Amino acid sequence: MSHHGYIPIVKQRLQTLKHSPSIIEIGVDRGVTFLSLVTFLARTRPEFLAVGVDILVQESVSIQMQNLDLQSKQQSFLVTGNSLSVLPNMINQGMKFDVILLDGDHNYHTVSQEMNFITSLIRDDGAIIVDDYDGRWGDRDLFYHDRPGYEDVASATKPVVTEKHGVRPAVDEWLEKNTQWKKTKPLLGEPVMLIR
Repeated sequence: MSHHGYIPIVKQRLQTLKHSPSIIEIGVDRGVTFLSLVTFLARTRPEFLAVGVDILVQESVSIQMQNLDLQSKQQSFLVTGNSLSVLPNMINQGMKFDVILLDGDHNYHTVSQEMNFITSLIRDDGAIIVDDYDGRWGDRDLFYHDRPGYEDVASATKPVVTEKHGVRPAVDEWLEKNTQWKKTKPLLGEPVMLIR
């Protein structure tokens, strides 16, 4: 998630928690947000869980993670895989997160499924931040499978033709079904934050 303005908002939410925080970022890319949040948690919390999921975890991100020198109860993992496979496994393990950052494939097909999985992964008082809601992929589809450098990534979702396109309709559809959740825009830009 490339919108650095949301990092302080996530930090503030994590600071107020009485329990050990847990976060997941779907779509780590260069790790700017994920590594910033893990570093913050390592400085401020003796215990936490941070999970980053991407179809292609970049070597530079892995190396930086290895050099964070976390303590035994400060757990941070990078998972290489497709969110459509990884998230159901996390549901089966009973995992719950305080903050979910969604910035993976930017298409209706993927995001609509991810949002349904997120329903089971988010804590009652959690926050979901979805990137590209108001950006260029808000109403257009992007499949990483088609991007240069991802052609040989077997776990990349192959393009699927749907009637709806982009991130926005998938999120709006989810909000219609999950009326206890509200959309908020604490900052200008592409992301949207969902809270109860």
